Amino acid sequence: MKKYDYLIFDLDNTLLDFSKSEYNALQSLFAKYGVVFNEETFEQYKKINHQLWSKLEEGRIKKETVLESRFAQFFATQGVQVDGAKADDEYRQFLENRNDLMDGAIELLEFLTEEGYTIYAGTNGVGRTQRKRLENANMTGFFKELYISEEIGFEKPDVRFFETIFSKEGIKELNSVLMIGDSLSSDIRGANRVGIDTIWLNNSFIKSIEDQTMYECVNLNEMKDLFKHL
Repeated sequence: MKKYDYLIFDLDNTLLDFSKSEYNALQSLFAKYGVVFNEETFEQYKKINHQLWSKLEEGRIKKETVLESRFAQFFATQGVQVDGAKADDEYRQFLENRNDLMDGAIELLEFLTEEGYTIYAGTNGVGRTQRKRLENANMTGFFKELYISEEIGFEKPDVRFFETIFSKEGIKELNSVLMIGDSLSSDIRGANRVGIDTIWLNNSFIKSIEDQTMYECVNLNEMKDLFKHL
């Protein structure tokens, strides 16, 4: 008998290759505004974006602040004034046209479906974008339901994000639930806060961690092998 019944999958850099999609979308957006795309400008944007998302996860700012200000702040460092909300919408359109997957994602989901797991998506992000990317990747059908932070009103690691899933799905036995994701600060920390087990997809090969995880894998093929023994 398998140990878990319900699986909650993060999407970005867990099943969907967000890093690749982001890289290509930013190239298109920078070109639209006449900004050179190179490692320096890419890293400058990522630094600003990361700082804003970290504040969001800590509950210090709202998501609207992230989406309206990240590109305004970045392009200002390049001497270009933009409407932050408009630039974000343009970026999102470029992003929504991508269907980049993590290696082994479809194979893993097919295996888990055959094994009889109930699978949910539990992701931070914008509803329209996450749904469109899943649709592009022909992945939507694997999930019983999609739980997206913008739509439910809470961001991982807020315990209310997970409690919303448990409530709506009628899940009472939390030892039957497993959270799977690549982010220690949102996926693993949030799951730990509500007391469910976790698989950390350590695809960045981080060595020192503060948030403890029940299981750890470095890629989805290894994760598939792990499930064969659960």
